[in-house]
Amino acid sequence: MRVSKNQITLLSAAVAGLFATGATAQVTLSSSNPTVSATAGKVYAAEINNNVAIGAATTVNTILGIGTSAGQQRYVRFAVSGGTFQNAPTLAGATFPNIAVGANITPTIALGGNAGANSVIFQITTPAGANITDGIALNLPAGINISGTSAPATVTYEVYEFLSDAQSQTKVLYGPRTGTLATFAPSYVFKNNATTVPTQVATSISGFTAFNFGASGSSASAANQAVIGALAIDLASSVPNLPAGTTIAALADFLSGSSNSQITVTGDFAAAAANTSVTLGSANANGGTAFTGTQAVFNINATAFTNGTQVRYLVNGSTPVASVPNGYSATLSAAPNGTTFKTTTASISNTGTITRDGVVYQAPWASATPGFLSRFFLTQTAGSSVSWSAIVRNGDGPVTGGTLSGSLETGKVTQVTLASLLPATPPAGPFQVTFTIAADASQAQGSYVLTTPSGSVTSVPLYRASQR
Repeated sequence: MRVSKNQITLLSAAVAGLFATGATAQVTLSSSNPTVSATAGKVYAAEINNNVAIGAATTVNTILGIGTSAGQQRYVRFAVSGGTFQNAPTLAGATFPNIAVGANITPTIALGGNAGANSVIFQITTPAGANITDGIALNLPAGINISGTSAPATVTYEVYEFLSDAQSQTKVLYGPRTGTLATFAPSYVFKNNATTVPTQVATSISGFTAFNFGASGSSASAANQAVIGALAIDLASSVPNLPAGTTIAALADFLSGSSNSQITVTGDFAAAAANTSVTLGSANANGGTAFTGTQAVFNINATAFTNGTQVRYLVNGSTPVASVPNGYSATLSAAPNGTTFKTTTASISNTGTITRDGVVYQAPWASATPGFLSRFFLTQTAGSSVSWSAIVRNGDGPVTGGTLSGSLETGKVTQVTLASLLPATPPAGPFQVTFTIAADASQAQGSYVLTTPSGSVTSVPLYRASQR
């Protein structure tokens, strides 16, 4: 049976008179769009542990939702999702009944409702019959014990004709109608302190064993030491509530003040000078044996963490530093303050990046006309082999299918034919070719050479992209 808007309007006056002496928090389950009063439905800290009680006394107000004739009985079911009853709902309480009903309704507990349960079924009898809008209120005198914080805690109301239907939740006569008891949100943020993620450039002129400290995020303190992160732990901008409903004022309200939280930085550390070469701020160690070529672990006091603390990476100066263009990542495992709270984690996907520089050369035009031979001659003097890659384009866009990468030995001329850059069945030309060589411009050169069927040769230098 549907309830008209006019009938719903009657609920506010009826319930207000019936439950004027009720508890401090009220959840109203109307026939549509359940609403929560300002004193209920609070946002609580996501760090609260399971089975911890939250909230003060809470009253769930609803209408019966279905009319009855004289002498009829029905079964109403209240169920909590995301928590359990801290205290068992009963028919009478010291200061306020745990279930209050309209004058035409007589309630009896039929099933459930024990402390630790998440539902209770009441049998209601209506000696003189009851109206759709007659009020029902369930009082939870001490709130609920939560069973998790990944989803809101809610309460749902349903009406059934028989107890067996209420138990199996089938053949519902009215409902389900659901209201929110509490929602949860993180109390802190783990983030990059700087608005710009530090970027380091491993220079080709050093064989990628050293950094260009003119780049964003310069050397921390020592030669070859790069900054790959500046971290912070802050309270959330919108701070949630503690279990008792009071607002969090500091990290110490829910995080441990001991050095038993951890920050793990993950990425490529293959060029580290030693196991102690990845440091957090002024720390001279990485947390003992928890260093590998791909991660470093630091023990910290999360409540005393200095925002802006740098992650520093000291390289050995002989091993080429890997390019990490997608960035290093960091994960905070925050230890709780006592048993009321639980260990939580937060991550930063990119604390800082490392890239390699290089030189880009272009051939604005190259021919693949049958009988003509198009070749590129590349040289480099970096002192060790370096890589090259190529992009080939024609009138339709990029051309793939050929061999578009390779290496150049130091001090030697390397020949790359246009045919090798194209697929076995090449598309129509002419072509434009861009080479990227992992070396400094002072160490790498290139030219394009076209040989005609008659044997005449034309040679032109490749253009640096920035000089065209």
